Amino acid sequence: MSLAVGCIVVGGMLVSSGNARAAEWMFSPYIGLGETYTDNAFGTSSDRKDDFVTNLNAGFTIEGVGRRLQLTAAYDLGYDMYAEYSDLNGFTHNLLASANSELLEDHLFLDTEIAITQERFSSDGDTSFSDRTTSGDSTRVLNTRISPYYQHDFGGFATGIARYTHSMVTFTDTNSDIASTEPSDTQTNRVDLSLLSGRAFSRTKWAAEAFALDNQVNDGDDFKRATFKGSGQMPINRYIALLASAGWDEFDGENIDNDQISGAFYSGGVRLTPGPRTDLSVQVGHRFGGGIVDADLTYLISSEASIIAGYHVDVAGSGGDAFANTAVLDTNGRLVNPNYFPGGYTDAITKSKTASIGLTGEKGRNTYTASASYITRDFLSDGTDEEVVSFDGSYSRQLSRRLEWSLLGGYAEILDSQVSGGKETAYYGQTGVNYQFTATLIGSLSYGYYNRDAESDIDDLRENTVSVSVRKEF
Repeated sequence: MSLAVGCIVVGGMLVSSGNARAAEWMFSPYIGLGETYTDNAFGTSSDRKDDFVTNLNAGFTIEGVGRRLQLTAAYDLGYDMYAEYSDLNGFTHNLLASANSELLEDHLFLDTEIAITQERFSSDGDTSFSDRTTSGDSTRVLNTRISPYYQHDFGGFATGIARYTHSMVTFTDTNSDIASTEPSDTQTNRVDLSLLSGRAFSRTKWAAEAFALDNQVNDGDDFKRATFKGSGQMPINRYIALLASAGWDEFDGENIDNDQISGAFYSGGVRLTPGPRTDLSVQVGHRFGGGIVDADLTYLISSEASIIAGYHVDVAGSGGDAFANTAVLDTNGRLVNPNYFPGGYTDAITKSKTASIGLTGEKGRNTYTASASYITRDFLSDGTDEEVVSFDGSYSRQLSRRLEWSLLGGYAEILDSQVSGGKETAYYGQTGVNYQFTATLIGSLSYGYYNRDAESDIDDLRENTVSVSVRKEF
């Protein structure tokens, strides 16, 4: 089934490319050769074995932008050869692609996305930096989505959008030593309908939205949901606006008390824009059987740096469904890996409270990012809960016209685990340099460290890696 969906998604991208007559294409293929030393070739907690790994890889990046098409994709195919433990030899695949095509001018569109990545499967959600084949604690994730939608402008008074989305997340070649449940394949069908205030409403904004989804989980809890929501924003002055929303949730999930979280909901609050750099909105109300708070903050430190933060409460199905709802493109149009969930993976239905903050910036030769999240999840099937906190950051500096230095690291901890003995702490770090020998020849040298301490010694994991590589672009 996953192969069929993958073919559908690729077919959607081919439909997109069929509308590319006026598009500008940038196709950049490359080949690469690398050597990595690891002190934990098998990814085990004890009796660690070191080895040298030779990696041969080839791939490409492609971008197409036209009147009716936007396509961005990157693919890398690698083969790992271990000097001593040849039974670990194997291929790695990494593909990220996103396409949007205008099928009927101004009305009918098609979004398609696909992501194939090799992930370290850890209950804290983190991955190490030895991106290679290994026998333990890893999985390959195939994440596909195809989404046609129709939009119509009602004379400037309102804009209507109708969207259907089919998504699938499939896990293969999973070798997990962790205590929690291994991931299950999921597929989701979703319909979204919305009617949004048009340009005729210069001050007051309103929206009427409805969606229904069916999340089917292999060896997990299936999840159905239907939601209708009406919302509005009324400005008091140029700095303050009142917010209000109300609606109805209907849940049909396996092994949970659906009546407890279904029913009417409402919230009210305020949006503050004291200046062109700050946008803060806060709403409080009642939903999912209890009180809720939702908040969003955007602060532009300068034209080159910004902070985005939020706090949200929601009820969701499996972690695979969370993967499927994460976009391959970020807000700046860059490819990002969607197969990562900072709160860890679960096949259960949960009520989640998520607080997050992120910083991005660029100044002169320096580029930096930082993010933090705190997630609490209530497992609705048995009343247990879980708390996870994580921090990630990166920094790079262009030391010279040809030489760049980078540093990144992160920390994650399961403060309170759903299962006994499931608490763990993980942290990682990596530093390295890239050197531009010529316009098309790049060399790199890096050192990486990964550490996971768990309540159960058999779930501990440590690894040091040193890598050197060269890449030729064409």
